Amino acid sequence: VILAMVLDLAASVLAGLAGYAAVIAFTRPGASVSLFAMQFLTAFVMIEAVKAVSRGIFATRHEHLRLIPVSSATAQFWHRWLSNILTITGYALLVMVPVFRTLLTPAVGELLGLVIMTAVYLYAVRVVWRQRQSVRDSLTERAGNMSAVVFGTLLRVLARTWHWLVLAYLTVLFVVSQTRHQEALGFMSKATVQTLLAVLLGAIAMAVLSHLANRRIHLTDSWNKMLPSLETRLNAYVPTFLLGLRFLVLILVALIVLDAWQAFNLVEWLSSPGGQATISIVIRVGIILLIAVLGWTTLASLIEHRLGGSGRRLPTEREKTLLMLFRNAAAITIATMTVLVVLSQIGIDIGPLIAGAGVAGLAIGFGAQKLVQDVITGVFIQLENGLNQNDVVEVAGLFGTVEKVTIRTVALRTLDGGYHLIPFSAIDKVSNHTRDFGYHYAEYLIAHRESVDEAIKQLHLAFDALMQDPEMAAEVLEDISIPGVTSINQHGLTIRVMIKTTPGNQWMIQRAFNRLVKEHFDAAGIEVPYPQTVLHFGRDKEGKAAPLDIRHIRDIEDAFNVRAAPGQTRRIIDTDGDAQTLAKRAGTHGDADDTENANRIAPDQDLSRGKGAT
Repeated sequence: VILAMVLDLAASVLAGLAGYAAVIAFTRPGASVSLFAMQFLTAFVMIEAVKAVSRGIFATRHEHLRLIPVSSATAQFWHRWLSNILTITGYALLVMVPVFRTLLTPAVGELLGLVIMTAVYLYAVRVVWRQRQSVRDSLTERAGNMSAVVFGTLLRVLARTWHWLVLAYLTVLFVVSQTRHQEALGFMSKATVQTLLAVLLGAIAMAVLSHLANRRIHLTDSWNKMLPSLETRLNAYVPTFLLGLRFLVLILVALIVLDAWQAFNLVEWLSSPGGQATISIVIRVGIILLIAVLGWTTLASLIEHRLGGSGRRLPTEREKTLLMLFRNAAAITIATMTVLVVLSQIGIDIGPLIAGAGVAGLAIGFGAQKLVQDVITGVFIQLENGLNQNDVVEVAGLFGTVEKVTIRTVALRTLDGGYHLIPFSAIDKVSNHTRDFGYHYAEYLIAHRESVDEAIKQLHLAFDALMQDPEMAAEVLEDISIPGVTSINQHGLTIRVMIKTTPGNQWMIQRAFNRLVKEHFDAAGIEVPYPQTVLHFGRDKEGKAAPLDIRHIRDIEDAFNVRAAPGQTRRIIDTDGDAQTLAKRAGTHGDADDTENANRIAPDQDLSRGKGAT
């Protein structure tokens, strides 16, 4: 396209040079015809140059070189219309008006120029307004078929606003033609070319940025191994960064277009102290934002890499909690510092802001002492590895599992399913039952008559049976430890047992081991004592108690055909309430001595009413 436009312009320039040479060769110096000829040639070159630009844009004979997405018929119509407008306007302003001003009067020349330009302006406005909908539909259809999102968006915007842009252009041309007769065409040509070049270069820059948006940043293997999430984070920032560059391109194009139409002097602004200060501020703010983004990206990548686990080593719950707290604190710090530095760079005095923040922090510190205490206590508990998520702990009188730890509170789930939110300031002691290892600690009670060695042997056998279960054996860290008898009291003998387990599994080992101890004690006949009562029978005046022959209890049991369970003595109740009945029943199943013994027992013990023996 550029080559075709250059060739077209070269042909017009060569034709103009030939005309200049002819004027110089065939006219006398100082003649009026020579002056008019030079003006005509100047108008010719300028008009043909603008026509060349129009031919380059519409490319009526080469559709594949056409810059505007319209049909060939539409392109020929608009090129012909634009050429006619340019021809009439150019020759009227650059040839006819000067000739009439010279031959007649300046007023007549200006009046002629006003009439011609008014007619051209009204005609052009009429054509543009009548064609607005057809051009809009054509541009919208072409925008829907374009693969580049940027160009499609620009075409949709152009489809809705093209007629207003053209009307504004025609209005400026009309005003300039009446205020600056000799310079109107040159000014419009220069402004038009500069505007088209700015828009074209801006569109190319947008296309390049759109192409870059589809490309990913690829880091080296060493960086990916050290920071696996860094590449993903950088690629996530690319669209935002390119959006900022697009915004800068739009601003630059707008400034160049305004400079072309002398609405803004770009060169003077760039050389002025205000312009240089603005550019310096933009550069410094960009550098600050870039440093902040890179710092946060690197720090967040390191934290996420550690949270995700490096190699085979997974982070502990404490590390997860501390890293999350540190990441939040780092994000707040970086964001605050970045905002303050940016505000200071754009000329805002941040001294009052810092002082106000200090006063507000002091007020919050006095007004929310409990909150500050919660945060400080929580930070120190985490630094000292007091508790982590999924730990089984006892805090503030509650026993349960830690479900969540924040910078201010700990959430505890107790065994009954209750969810308890406990502030750190309410915690004066932390009992963690899942740290490093655990112990199944128990004391088993046996009767006085049992053998301690036999009981210890059965405990070892129960532990051996426990280790036969692979699931249980995997949670046991050491062999069973039985220190021995820890106490002797009225209930029996206490034997202490300790089994070292993995953290948090001591209760599972306790349940399984207790079941096996019960089985082995029952099999070995080892009695686990229960509360017993020693009875003394009536005493005489000398303080002697009558003995009780246990055989008579057996006789009574035989009389009723019952037997006491092991370790249990039954209470015999007769519904008739007569002790003689018991004696008769006993006599039925025993000899005379048994009956006499039963009669002897009954008066003192009143077995019929359950008094005496149990």
